[in-house]
Amino acid sequence: MTTITLQQAAAACESRKTSWLKLKSQLADAEQEYREQLIDTENRIPDRLRELRDIIDVKKWEVNQAAGLYIRAHEEVQRISIRTGLDEFMQQNGAALAAILAPEVMHLDGQSGLIKHRALDRAAAYLREALSVWLTAGHEIHYADNHREILTAAGFRPDAASRVDNQEKYTPAQSLIYARKRTELTAQQSA
Repeated sequence: MTTITLQQAAAACESRKTSWLKLKSQLADAEQEYREQLIDTENRIPDRLRELRDIIDVKKWEVNQAAGLYIRAHEEVQRISIRTGLDEFMQQNGAALAAILAPEVMHLDGQSGLIKHRALDRAAAYLREALSVWLTAGHEIHYADNHREILTAAGFRPDAASRVDNQEKYTPAQSLIYARKRTELTAQQSA
């Protein structure tokens, strides 16, 4: 398994976003041409309308897939940032945190997996409660200094539009059909 850096994940996220927006623009162009063909009754070309409907269907599928890839890439940026930050925190404060949680986590060596798992769940519940109380107190939250620039550029959440574009779920069979249709359209356009 290869590990990627936060910078690599951010670059991949930006690339996925660019790809999604490009496909979204191509879909809008195809839909606009389709509307123009419908309106122009004198120069309407039935074959072109059929081809545009196929292009629109494929582009909708491509936009859906690209939006999903962008969302997952964005989540990866956040996951890497959080994991890195927590690793750094534990290197500096792990002993103090373990001492605070000692009643739950002390002497887990040699215990069964179930007992370890339950003790860590209870410890996590204490941390969740402490964080919840801290957040309720109204403290301001900022990105960690060493990740601030990257996380600010990536944004707090993926664009709402990407979540909308990724709502429709395609079965593997449907995805295969659209991938084949895309190949056929590409071959027709290059011929």
